[in-house]
Amino acid sequence: MYKQTCSSIYTPINPGDSSCVSVCARCKKSHWAPGLQGEGDWLGLGISQIADSAQGEELKNLRYAAPSVKGTTPSVEKKFNKKVEVVADPGAFEGDRARFAEWWIKLQIWVKANWDAFADDFEVATAVLSRLKGPVAGRYAQVRLQECYTAGVWPTWDDLKIEIEKYFKPQAERDWARQQIRSFKQGNMRTDDFVTRFLALSIQGGLGNEHAVELLEPNVNPRIAEQIYLQDTRSDNLALAAEEVRRVELRL
Repeated sequence: MYKQTCSSIYTPINPGDSSCVSVCARCKKSHWAPGLQGEGDWLGLGISQIADSAQGEELKNLRYAAPSVKGTTPSVEKKFNKKVEVVADPGAFEGDRARFAEWWIKLQIWVKANWDAFADDFEVATAVLSRLKGPVAGRYAQVRLQECYTAGVWPTWDDLKIEIEKYFKPQAERDWARQQIRSFKQGNMRTDDFVTRFLALSIQGGLGNEHAVELLEPNVNPRIAEQIYLQDTRSDNLALAAEEVRRVELRL
């Protein structure tokens, strides 16, 4: 049996033994190599050493490559900047004041979601004003765009919001309330809740007393309306008419 030194020289350990122990030149540890004899065994040892050397080089390359791979991770993440569209463009306001409130809140959300896309007040103002259409809203937008263009001064988004709300919102809210109250049926709603909501809509819509009473009668629960008619307790005063609705409900 022979022992391989760093200079690849085998020294006998146990004479007559057909096996040997080789000492790895890299790790300095002994490796059992049975039957290392003759020319064939020397060839096998050479191939083994070459394989070990190649494997070591591969591990070395992986070890040194690891920091560079890690270092590239942030740049890869920075390049991943996919934009997801979550807020749809509300489109143009066509002049239906009853729909202004709904359109206006959607537009404000849209502007906020796309705020970084606007370079300055000019781009925000033109994007908003150009979406006002119709005989009234469109005319207002045309006049304001001309004024701003001539003066070379464009309102900030906060100032433009105040201006548009002052011009459109009050009338829009009245129109919306009137539209709602016309189709506001009691159905299975509690009478107190219905009357409270009806009175609120009548005030918001700016309805006259007589008009509000005319809308209350057909929208209240049919059983209540029938009793008011049979008892001839109808009132032309909205407050008294609402109180009569509550009174009849308690008697049913």
